[in-house]
Amino acid sequence: MCQNSAHSSIYAFPGPSTVSRGSLLDRYLTTLAKNPHIFPWTASSAFAHLPTHLKELLLSYVATHRVIRVTIRELRALLAETGHVGDFSACISTRVRHLDLSHSIGSSISCDELSRSFAFTSLTHLCLANPGPGISWSAFVAFAQNVPDLTHLSLAYWPLANTSPRDHSRWSATLRSLSCLSRSLTKLQYLDLEGCSDWITVLISGPVRAVDWVVGWKHVCRLNLSQGPMPIGVSLEGGPATEKWIQGEVSARQIGDAIDRIRRCLGSLDVPPIQVEHGWSPNNFMIKFLVDRAYERREPEGTSQAALMGAAEVSTGPLLEPHV
Repeated sequence: MCQNSAHSSIYAFPGPSTVSRGSLLDRYLTTLAKNPHIFPWTASSAFAHLPTHLKELLLSYVATHRVIRVTIRELRALLAETGHVGDFSACISTRVRHLDLSHSIGSSISCDELSRSFAFTSLTHLCLANPGPGISWSAFVAFAQNVPDLTHLSLAYWPLANTSPRDHSRWSATLRSLSCLSRSLTKLQYLDLEGCSDWITVLISGPVRAVDWVVGWKHVCRLNLSQGPMPIGVSLEGGPATEKWIQGEVSARQIGDAIDRIRRCLGSLDVPPIQVEHGWSPNNFMIKFLVDRAYERREPEGTSQAALMGAAEVSTGPLLEPHV
């Protein structure tokens, strides 16, 4: 599975402040994350009086340095609130707002375990980037029903969903999962799908509003469709690496255009335009020139899924899967 080690922190989300690099707190959290043997994570009393925001930061540092994978028992020990230390029958977390389980989810922790072990009543930011091979879309859809206040979500580097008897392909299984999420996470504002370039056209596939960008996800105004680290060799001279990467950037831009078309045709004036993030700065004039040029050449064709899905009269239709 493709992974981007640089993308592992919930504090890459818009909003939460970061810790100054080299500060005392930065060194302290780095030491704890890199040296789990200093004290056992399962010793709940060690974390009982730690402020919640430091617990959240520690999880993010663990995800970033990836020395260990956090287990469900360790997570319960870390997030246990004062008065509930050692109580493993229930863990109702009323204070945790930011949860970073990058690299651990689908590896040492499953979404089913999260659903059984926690009730996050205040969770707004959730990072599940770089999942392990055990990741389950259906289990996450079930978990998401319990965290309706999420505003920021990262599913960076997630694969296509596995099929069930209800699906005829992994593509349709992913579409069905995203459709469910767009109806349960109605407060979502930021969706991170970095590294999901192989399947992001599912966002505008199938019947109009299969993924509900008009009502359910009307508040989503930022969508990260970055392909991940820019490959070595991308240059004005072109070449296979450059052409493939530029094509991915054009597709991401077209998806953003398609969502805006759907919102304009089927939505109301209070639905904002979507801002697609590509993982590179608009001040990178070489990249901007290459992408703009490719986009201008492709847009008049009007044959892309983006153009198709922008038509308001399309209300039903088969699932659109990528051509092989």
